[in-house]
Amino acid sequence: MPSLTPEETDNISRELLVRVTQHYRDDATVMDVQSVTVHPGPKAWKTVSLVTIGDASTGEIRSREFRAQTWSAKSLSEGGGYDFEKATNRWHCEGDEEIEGIRMLLNNEFTEAGKYKIIPAGTDAAALVDQLSQGQLSGSDAVALIELAGSQPDLVAALASSPRGVLVAEAVELERRRQQLEELRRVVEDPSSSERDDIHPLVKQMTWIFGGDYLGENRRKSLTVGDVLDVPLLRPDGALHIVELKGANIPKLIEQYRGAKDRAVVTGEIENVPLVVGVEANRAVGQVMGYLTHLDESRDTIYAKFKVDARRASATVLIGHPDFVDGYSREEVDETIRVFNSHHARIQLRHYAELIEGAERALALTHNDDLDEQSAAAEAWGPPDPSSWADEPPF
Repeated sequence: MPSLTPEETDNISRELLVRVTQHYRDDATVMDVQSVTVHPGPKAWKTVSLVTIGDASTGEIRSREFRAQTWSAKSLSEGGGYDFEKATNRWHCEGDEEIEGIRMLLNNEFTEAGKYKIIPAGTDAAALVDQLSQGQLSGSDAVALIELAGSQPDLVAALASSPRGVLVAEAVELERRRQQLEELRRVVEDPSSSERDDIHPLVKQMTWIFGGDYLGENRRKSLTVGDVLDVPLLRPDGALHIVELKGANIPKLIEQYRGAKDRAVVTGEIENVPLVVGVEANRAVGQVMGYLTHLDESRDTIYAKFKVDARRASATVLIGHPDFVDGYSREEVDETIRVFNSHHARIQLRHYAELIEGAERALALTHNDDLDEQSAAAEAWGPPDPSSWADEPPF
């Protein structure tokens, strides 16, 4: 047998040191230890080990541990070598999740900065992720996943920083608003619906439709003594805007001016009689005028107590629906209200159909804008068109 060179002997010795597999067994337990010597001296001996502990009778794995240990070399006075009885440094982690985290770190699988959570294979969470990656996620599972993300601040922040996450959040919000508009339309088109029991609770959840933030129940009842504002809103410029809600089934939302009608009967010019808003609409506007007057008179107190600027407060009166107006077309209703509003600076009269249709148009425009952005992104990042390549070398 030919003799080995010193270099070959060192290589063989290192191979023997690097990987060692040990197997232990008794009547109840079986233990496998896979060890790697990462530093064989001369002043320290370092190893890492993967320990698997199982049931001797069934073969079921009970636990896994990853251990890292360092032994210091003995002094020459103690005979040299290493003290394998006592480790100077020892660290370990337990369980598949902790060990998997170390493996992913060593394999450079954490490619981006951030927080990661390991999902064990075979769990419900892992099944959701697999379905999501394959585009096979069911509607109920998607809802569960979004609800889970919404309860975790870190996941919410991660979604907000992701373009696709933002698109999902916007799509959810748009659909929620569409459903609210459908419900509001159903309620206001029902002749038996009431302002307090049906319309008011629903509109309070839809303050986005007016472009402001709801002030809340406490301030709603306490801004002025004796006045309970239906929907007080804080506009983006800091000013107060109040919405007064009335019923939708108002047959006399508009009518012919009585004095002019009487004269028209005499002259025979019935078709030229001007239309005006009805008594109930005028009464509602007068009610809101009183609210604004009280807010103006109490503006200093309101600002000191609530930090709300009531000096420039404005208002909207929501009342009626063209479907319930007797004897007049939608165009006549809209034109009469438009003329009425043109003479009022701080109070606007609106009916529910106009409010809902305006919100629907806004949502449709938002949806189309999102589609345009996605289409533009697809064009920008999609596969190149070979027909557009120039007939020239690539360098």
